[in-house]
Amino acid sequence: MFLEWWDRYRKILLTAIALLFVTSSFWLYQTRVAGHEGTDAALPLVPPAYASDDVLPADEHEHAKEATPAGKPALEKAPSVPAPLYVDVKGDVKQPGLYRLDAGMRVADAIAKAGGANPTADLAQINLAAPLTDGTAIVIPAKESTPAAGPVNLSAPAYAANRKNASNASSSDQTVSLNSATAEELMTLPGIGEARAKAILQYREEKGSFRALEELKSIEGIGDKLYERIAPRIRIQ
Repeated sequence: MFLEWWDRYRKILLTAIALLFVTSSFWLYQTRVAGHEGTDAALPLVPPAYASDDVLPADEHEHAKEATPAGKPALEKAPSVPAPLYVDVKGDVKQPGLYRLDAGMRVADAIAKAGGANPTADLAQINLAAPLTDGTAIVIPAKESTPAAGPVNLSAPAYAANRKNASNASSSDQTVSLNSATAEELMTLPGIGEARAKAILQYREEKGSFRALEELKSIEGIGDKLYERIAPRIRIQ
């Protein structure tokens, strides 16, 4: 008989139990919310701590002004960052060019920035520990080349004067061979800079040895007037 009764009324009974559960849960939730609202309403209003700390009474403002020395700002300025250095690295290095370095760096850092020195470079003539200054040129000489007449770390005017002195000394001592001279030796000729010296070396690699001095005029940038200036200073062998 119980099973028959259960089969007949179980849907109604289960529905009633579910409604009872939902109703009791909703009632408990409302009771808890109402209890919290009452607690919050009973709490006294207290101003936040940061508000009371930031606002000083008038007498404390006057005391703070007296504690600050006259003429001294309340906040010290942050230390300034040193300006970067721009150095022209040229000569017997792997990647000559203009490089940006940090303040306090040395000649050795500039050479490393340019990819390092070539195996033919003569670093014995260089003061690797010399400090760098902005706007200078670092010239790395090749082995068996004439030492530079002056410091290696040169400003632009000093570098031009050094090139002129080296050119004058070379003209009185010896001539430059077009078929065996290095780029640095070619740059001692009047009017021959780094770009023209590289062009001469490139011509020598592509065409072979110079057979006559006049072949020099076939290089772009070397005309009759410039050739006449350097003709007494050059030779083929």
